[in-house]
Amino acid sequence: MKLPSIQEVLDRGLEAFKRFPLTLIWAITGTIYVMYLIGSDRVNNTFDENLDIVLTLILGVSWFIGAQFFIEQQAKHKTWQLLKILILIGLGGFYFYLSNTPFLEDNPIYLAHFFIFLIAGHLFVLFAPFLKEWNTHAYWNYLKCVGIALTRSLLYSFVLYLGLVLALLAIDALFEITIRGERYGQLFVFSLGIVNTWIYLSDFPAQVRKNSIVQFERALEVLVKFILIPLIMLYLVILYAYFGKILLEWELPKGWVSYLVTVLALLGFMVHIIINPIIKTSKAWTIKRFYPWFYYLLLPLLVLLFVAIYRRVSDYGITENRYYVLLAAFWILGISLYMLCIKKAKLIVLPISLFLILMITAVGPWGAFSISKKAQAKEFKEVYNQVLLQDTLANYEQYQRLESILKYLDKRESLDKLSKVTQIDFNAAVLDSTNNWKNYRWLDTRLVLDSLHIKMDSTTQSIKRNYNQYHMYDYGTDKTVFPIKDYDYFISLRFNRHTDNLVTIDSCTLSYTNKHLGIMIKNQEEDSLAVIPLKGKLLALTKYGNNLDNLPLEEKTIRVENNVLKVKLVPTNLSYSLIEKDSIQLNNIDGYLFLKWKQDVK
Repeated sequence: MKLPSIQEVLDRGLEAFKRFPLTLIWAITGTIYVMYLIGSDRVNNTFDENLDIVLTLILGVSWFIGAQFFIEQQAKHKTWQLLKILILIGLGGFYFYLSNTPFLEDNPIYLAHFFIFLIAGHLFVLFAPFLKEWNTHAYWNYLKCVGIALTRSLLYSFVLYLGLVLALLAIDALFEITIRGERYGQLFVFSLGIVNTWIYLSDFPAQVRKNSIVQFERALEVLVKFILIPLIMLYLVILYAYFGKILLEWELPKGWVSYLVTVLALLGFMVHIIINPIIKTSKAWTIKRFYPWFYYLLLPLLVLLFVAIYRRVSDYGITENRYYVLLAAFWILGISLYMLCIKKAKLIVLPISLFLILMITAVGPWGAFSISKKAQAKEFKEVYNQVLLQDTLANYEQYQRLESILKYLDKRESLDKLSKVTQIDFNAAVLDSTNNWKNYRWLDTRLVLDSLHIKMDSTTQSIKRNYNQYHMYDYGTDKTVFPIKDYDYFISLRFNRHTDNLVTIDSCTLSYTNKHLGIMIKNQEEDSLAVIPLKGKLLALTKYGNNLDNLPLEEKTIRVENNVLKVKLVPTNLSYSLIEKDSIQLNNIDGYLFLKWKQDVK
């Protein structure tokens, strides 16, 4: 393979700039700006503060590329330049939309809108040149060029980044010149933002609609025949085996299966696009029979997909994820029927239809976010009314559901949707500094439910034990008063598994020991007077789930008494993990210790 000369690379780069001036100026400006933010983020936290600008700059690249691809195929280029102005206006509107929220990185709606429009921009690139004129083979060649150009640009930019990183490491090691960590991040952004974009655009032909001669490389055939199609067959076997298990046991499918069916469908659509020109001429049985058999085998699995989605929606209501999974299910069904029923089906229907779905559902009362918030508010109302009928005593599942919905709506700045249900002005309550509902960014859902006079029946908590998951308890703002009349000493303790700090009471010491998973009390001669055992209590608490906040305090209290002393430990902050059936890993424990001597230990 002949490598291009430096002059050829420069010429192609200059030609790409003449062809895509706005796109490259946008990419260069954005890259330099992000590199500046990375360099100054250590002191001023400027990256998070300017995330709205960063996301807007990232979003513009794919939309400008798609616009240029579209304009190049039109007879009157100058007339269609208006499209770029419309995109600029749209990006300006998107920036002002993002800048209206103070904590952009924590709000899922704003970030979800970014990813929706980002995916839509890349889909626009996939069909832009063929909106007005269709040619099956030319379109296949165009997609092939997109794939090759993207792969090559990513490979070249990665090699450049790796080489520059090794050069910096060599300078650091050989000349003892300290290289700040931010420089590596800046190099990555430079390689991805400028080098990758420039190589991609310089590697792309202009007259894509005239290229109708198909060249199906051997490497592409090997990829499809020996990797992609076998993967699809494997997924089909797994899903049909699971389908059979469901029929035999007569149980509803798990929600997770919906993602696997969706991935299978997308992978199958991609393979169909790749092999489209050679389906009739290929000698390979798997390629020749892929269409229509893949779609026939996919249709029964769509039943599994719809049932799995229905189960999640009926149990927990609509969220953005379930909304789009449901839309994906209908889209997959529609595409499958289209491919089976239309003899001269156009593959361009796939990216165009998905593009339209994303753009239409991103905004408006019919959109994912509006419907999801309304659905969750309705779910809260149903559970809340059930709890009222139970004298405001919620079972474990109801309490967790109410907390989950409160957190969901709080992140989307939509707690006001619950005002009519609860007869509390949520906007005013959150802003009221006296009720402490919200500390900085985080909503204290326990205080909200306490304000609604809702308590949890601790006897209904889940008994399922989750290995390798944190179990936590935080005393928080509880105002419990502890009587000390039966004890001589009261002291605050703090232990964790990484330190060996000691606490002294009279002539005795208290220390945490990982070996015994307990707090040892010793006298001056290092004789053990007592051990406050933590393991048994922590194992017992795991049956109540991960969040132990709502357990009665007495359930978490540990008492030890012998002929020398009497001890009570009340945890105020607790974090630990259940590693195996009877193995505990403590992260930290804070608490109040009450102690009474029964005899002199000096």
